Parts: sequence; structure tokens; C-alpha cells
Amino acid sequence: MTNTLEDFVDENNPVRVIDAYVDSLNLEELGFVVYSGSKAGQKPYRRQDLLKLYIYCYLNKIRSSRLMETEATRNIELMWLIGKIKPDHGTISSFMKINKKAIKQLFKDFTLMLKGFGLIDGTLVAIDGTKIKANSAKNKHYNENIIKEKLEYYEAKIEEYINDILNTTDDENMKQKINDKVECYQERIKKLNIIKEELKEQGKKQICLTDSDAKSMKNNGKFEVCFNVQAVVDNKNKLIVDFDVVNDVNDQGQLSNMVKKANEVFEDQNVTAIADTGYFNMSEIIEVVDEQTEILLKPQKGKQQKVKTGFDKSNFKYDQTSDVFICPMGYCLNFKWNGKQNGKDFKRYTCVNYNECGKKELCTSAKGGRSIIRFKDEEIIDQVTENTIKKDHIYKKRGSIIEHLFGTIKRHFGYTYFLTRGLESVNTEVSLICLAYNFKRLINIIGVKELKRKFRGGIAPFLRPFCEIHCFYLKSTEIFSN
Repeated sequence: MTNTLEDFVDENNPVRVIDAYVDSLNLEELGFVVYSGSKAGQKPYRRQDLLKLYIYCYLNKIRSSRLMETEATRNIELMWLIGKIKPDHGTISSFMKINKKAIKQLFKDFTLMLKGFGLIDGTLVAIDGTKIKANSAKNKHYNENIIKEKLEYYEAKIEEYINDILNTTDDENMKQKINDKVECYQERIKKLNIIKEELKEQGKKQICLTDSDAKSMKNNGKFEVCFNVQAVVDNKNKLIVDFDVVNDVNDQGQLSNMVKKANEVFEDQNVTAIADTGYFNMSEIIEVVDEQTEILLKPQKGKQQKVKTGFDKSNFKYDQTSDVFICPMGYCLNFKWNGKQNGKDFKRYTCVNYNECGKKELCTSAKGGRSIIRFKDEEIIDQVTENTIKKDHIYKKRGSIIEHLFGTIKRHFGYTYFLTRGLESVNTEVSLICLAYNFKRLINIIGVKELKRKFRGGIAPFLRPFCEIHCFYLKSTEIFSN
């Protein structure tokens, strides 16, 4: 009895969905570098096979090109999928490097397919971000404080060696060793001063020598060199609509970026987007709110002391008719003058009754009384805040829509760090991670057989017989015999 690879891959095996999906794609239209075979030299592997290899491996917690190379020679499912080809790690790595834009486009194409299947509708989307460690050693990151501490340490060590050892010993061997150490520390001081000067010239606060795009960010209660991964997730089936990788240390500047990405997918549709208070930024909210885009977002809490005493800005009511603010004690803060902050126009309102209310110490420490500024178009912010309170039952869905996404990526897939460096490469890596996440959910939602039918149906009728014959030829290779 003779067995083939086909005998070891069940009809309901998810690997068959990967096979059908990639075969249904036109890789050249997506931007993948496809070789015609007319050039002289060694015949390259089919791009479809290498893409199948990547999707399968990312679905199964494998990202390293060397591990992919190993799996291709021992994993029965993978051997069936790629027809027993044996690409080395260099070929596998090169495929990702030369197809960065195409891989990103593949994710966008997959998202539009999900929309076509009716699995995402844009009615309600959630936005959130997470920090993932960069491919960088911690000691290769510098900022002003780190440089200052290291310089002080090295200078103290040099002084210690010279005063305590070099000037008190007659041993020539010991003197030579100490001189070598002193020179080593002096060289380190020189390098640190160069880095310090570079930071000053470039106007930067920090630099990472291993990956210049990565930055130190607060992650899990400590500072690590990371990238900030942003995502938009649709409520209907908790599928990723789009993502982005940035090196901003917080989320305050990302609301408009992510809402626009959602609107690109759901063109001419009404979209409600919810985000946590870390995204609260007046200019960002004003930029994206329109007739088709609703934002549910709670403002950040004021200073804890003023919140407790009841004199936080949120307790001051604005009277649009009289153009004044009314304080919790009932006194008016009248318009004082116009100003500009970070390029945004605002009006300042100041209290003149601060000596009469008897609560000045609780309200402000300013000698001239409490002042409040109101930005132009701030009524939009007021509407967003009021609407969020009214729709609190919807806002509370935010965590259940998106937070499990990052838990799955980090805990289930184990993707807690990046292998590549630079924003462009890291974005490509996240494209594959998000594609794997959506692919896995798609299989769970629709099922293997139905997905195979859908993908096979996408192949032009006159090409289908050729594809089936070709796939059968690749996958019927004998590997076991009894």
C-alpha cells in the first residue's frame, strides 16, 4: 500500500483554506514580484508557494525564516501545502523584504473581501493601541538622563582608578591594565558626547542605535524600547478593519489617523468609532467628526484634587448666549482676551468674584482668580462628551470589541516582540500578524468547506482545471510506503 501527502491532510484541515485562498489571488495585481521564467539563471520558487508558507507559519506561531526553513522539511501539512519545496532561510527572508508593499496591500484586499462577505459593516468600530517591543537591546537606547548618568559613572571610575590605584602602585603590569581601562572609559565618554551632540542637533529627546525608528515607551508598568501598534476592530465579528504602526509614545495623536482608515474601508457609510480616554485630543476630534462619523470618547479626568473639590473644568458650565462660564458657586467668568495655543485659537475667561465666593483656595492658586480657556469649535467636543454619556451602554462595549485582539496576538500567538527593524519593515510584519488573526477568525466563523467553495469559485472557469491538475501533481508526491 502506497500513501501520499494527500492521505495525511484531512478535507476539513484549515491548511486547505490557505491553499484555496492563495490560488484565487492575482499576485501580480497585488504588487508581488512575479518572475516570468524567461531570464537565465536558477528557476525561482513560485511566489504563491512562498506566500502560502508565510501565511501558514504566521497562523502557527512561526515567524523566523530559519524556523520556516526547518518546518518546510518536516511538517506534513506544510509539505502538502507548498508541494515539498525546500527554500532556504535566505530565500524566505528575501520574499518578505522585496514584497513589503504587496503584503500590506494583501491585508487591505483581505479586508475588502471580509466586507464583501458581510462579516464587517462599520456600524460600530473600536480603536485602541498596544506597545510591542522592538528588536533592540535596552543598552542601545539613550536619552539625556541616561547619557548624564553614564557620563557621571565613567568619570567617577576614571578618577577612582587614577587616584586610588594608578598613583599608589609601582607594579608596571597593574599600571598598564589600569591605563587600558581608563582609555576604554574615555572612549565611551567620547561616544556618549557624540550621541549627546547628535540629539541636540536633531532636536530629539531620545535615540535607539539598533533601530532609529523605535522609542522608549511605558509598557506593562516599565519603560521599554517599543513600537506603538494601532488597530481598528469591527464590532460585528471582532475582525480587524485596519492597523498602523507608529512610534508615538502615546495615543493622543492617532484618533484621526485610525478613523480615516476606517472611513476608507466603509466609504459613504455612517461609522461610529469608540476609543478610550487616551485618545482624547480636541484637534483630533474636531478633524474627524462629521455627518457620517460619530465619535464616542470620554475626556480625561482633571487634576485629582480639583475633581474631589468639585472645581474641575467639567463643573464649569458654558453659557453660549451670554458667552460666559458659570462656576459651581454661581459666579460668572467673563471673556478676557483671545489667544492661540499649539496653532489653535482660544478665548480666555476670568473670574472677578474670587474674593467673594469663599472657595478661592479650593478653586485656584492664581492670585488673579480662576481662568478657563475655550477653544474654537469646542462645542463639537461638548457634543461628543454629551453624546458619549447618553450612549454609555454602547461605549462600554469598547473593551469587549478590541482588547481581546491584543491579548490573542501576544498570548496565543506569542508575538510580544518584533523580529524586523524600521517602521516600514515592522508594518509589514504586523500586516502578516493581522492577516493571520483575521484568517483564523474567518475559518472559525464560516468553516473550512464553505471557505474552500468561496475561494475556488473565484478562479476563472478556464483556469480551474489547470490549477487542479497542477495542485494534484505537486501534492501527490509519495513520502510513505508500506
